[in-house]
Amino acid sequence: MNANTTYTETTTYAVLNCHVTRILGFYATEEEATTAAEEFGRCSFAHQLNDTERAALAAQD
Repeated sequence: MNANTTYTETTTYAVLNCHVTRILGFYATEEEATTAAEEFGRCSFAHQLNDTERAALAAQD
């Protein structure tokens, strides 16, 4: 598995741990994020970022 841990403008999904305390990776498509979440294991899931979340992540860079 090759998790993309860097946010980019093409990022639309993040994989989060079940407690929503950690971002495990960023992905451009739902398919990539879902596949990665499956590889991370049962306690992770794909989450589609909304505009506010993407703006907050972009501001961190």
